[in-house]
Amino acid sequence: MSKTPQIVSKRRRATGPFAWHASCIDPTVKPIFHRGETGRLGIPRRTFFAQDSCQTGRHAGFTLVEMMVVVAIISILLTMITTVVTDGRRQARQTDCKSNLRQTGIAILVYRGEHNGANPPWLSNLYPEYLDDLRCFVCKSDRARGLGLIRPADLPPDVSGDKFPEVIDNDSVSSRHTLQNGNVRANSYFYEFSAADCSWGKDTKFKADPQDESPVKWWEAKEYQLRYGDKYNGGGEPDAPVPYSQSKLPIVRCYHHHREGRIRAYTENSLTVNADGTRSGALSQQHIAINIAYAGNVYVGPLWWEGMPDPGEREQ
Repeated sequence: MSKTPQIVSKRRRATGPFAWHASCIDPTVKPIFHRGETGRLGIPRRTFFAQDSCQTGRHAGFTLVEMMVVVAIISILLTMITTVVTDGRRQARQTDCKSNLRQTGIAILVYRGEHNGANPPWLSNLYPEYLDDLRCFVCKSDRARGLGLIRPADLPPDVSGDKFPEVIDNDSVSSRHTLQNGNVRANSYFYEFSAADCSWGKDTKFKADPQDESPVKWWEAKEYQLRYGDKYNGGGEPDAPVPYSQSKLPIVRCYHHHREGRIRAYTENSLTVNADGTRSGALSQQHIAINIAYAGNVYVGPLWWEGMPDPGEREQ
């Protein structure tokens, strides 16, 4: 009796995922689908090995060198991100401060126009009629939030000098000037034309009336400097005046950004005023301050504003 021949299907049975482990280590395992076989739609099947998808858990780990490279790349990226974020915050603080000073400058110009060219006795006198937002008196870079020194204690040694406590216009002092507005409790800005007694200008030439024996006020000394100049621009005397530009001489200053940037300028020791009135000397990178000029414009200059080069001046 002859045996009925059995038809062997060409399609092999795919090995289940849990049976692959044995086949992965068998070098004689054959591919499940052979090249040239076609499916029901006549599409050629690709050669597929069970080892291609085997999940045996026998993967190689990272080497120490690879781990160190990854850590180094991550550290570099974190440093770059931190620098960008820090610069962004610094720029935001400076932008906010410039906005405050721009509004203050406009308020001073309006006050001056309504008082026959006179400036307010104190910056706080602008509130609330000319400047109605108390936040305009506080710089976001001021660590004391307007309740400390107007010239910070950490200024560079070459420009630190006196802190001029007589010009402080906030509640950090035990006794405020009688003309100050007590409603403005916090103030970060240095007002150079205040009604305070001037600690550095004792000369009676600063007085408009030579017979006036009262102490020289800050505004008197600064008005004289604006009108006649000083030794740093080749002037300083009524008979040979060299006036400062109203767009350069500051009326309000913010010292709280001095660590946030540098600008090329003269120092008091490097500046030389020649016989013909020209200035020369070595320029160097100096810390910055943000200022309102007497004309009302806002600009960034060096801490010692007299050392800011004029257009056309070159280092010699």
